[in-house]
Amino acid sequence: MAMETDAMTGNNTWAVKQLRDDTPPGWRDFAVALQRLCQQLLPDTRAGLPHTPLTQEMAAKRLLTNSSSLSRFLSARTVPMPDFTERLYKEACADAGGEDSIGIGLPDLRKLRLQAEAERRCASCSILQARTKPSQQAEEDRALLLRERQEAKKLRAAVADLKESRAGLRARLAVRASSALLPVPRRRRDRQQLANDKAAVRQLASRAQDVHAADSPTAALIMLRQTTEALSPLEVAGLLLLLREQKQDDLADDLIHIYGRDQDVHEVMHAALSLHEQGAADDAGELMRAAVT
Repeated sequence: MAMETDAMTGNNTWAVKQLRDDTPPGWRDFAVALQRLCQQLLPDTRAGLPHTPLTQEMAAKRLLTNSSSLSRFLSARTVPMPDFTERLYKEACADAGGEDSIGIGLPDLRKLRLQAEAERRCASCSILQARTKPSQQAEEDRALLLRERQEAKKLRAAVADLKESRAGLRARLAVRASSALLPVPRRRRDRQQLANDKAAVRQLASRAQDVHAADSPTAALIMLRQTTEALSPLEVAGLLLLLREQKQDDLADDLIHIYGRDQDVHEVMHAALSLHEQGAADDAGELMRAAVT
């Protein structure tokens, strides 16, 4: 038997509870039926006070429950057990003078309770899913943070290697600066020094290539920016030629812009001259343009 969704006000006004807008329809009908049954309850004349209004606390005690639970049953917050439902129905029928005055039979009331219980379980599943989604998102965020920390650790290790390499290059440059160049013509002297520098920068070019190939172009740029500060113009020219030889054109172009922009124009001119003497006129021109733009 279908129930209307709005409870009628009776003698026990406390029995009329405001239901939430999102209360499922079957559960709403069951709660309204419970409210109407509670409105049929009369004060206990055996207490000697027949004119005393029946309070919610008195009704709860009579139905073998407590006031808080009774309120939750009537407001569709909790579905009562079958024994409470049948006890309330029995007491309401006794006070109202029979089932005909109740407006609903016990079988229909049992069906409403089962439907309300099914809808309560469905609502609990929805709430559980809603609570689980933030947990899943938090787990994904933690995994992303872990990957970023691992990437940052690798980048710090690469920077440490760069600093060590730069220290080694500076030490070699200091030794070379304290030693006199061989008494040979300028052109031959530059070529001899460039040949020695190739051995020093080959390892650097290989490391930059590995970092760039590992999908870390930012780390490769950091490496080039830090190492060019410790390189002489001839070493920069040797590194640029080596990158071109290894088909690392992106890194070579980055090196041109970084060195031409950040270094003193006289050092850039020396590097460009060395490039021009070794047949890399285009790179020499690009290096000079980077220095003046």
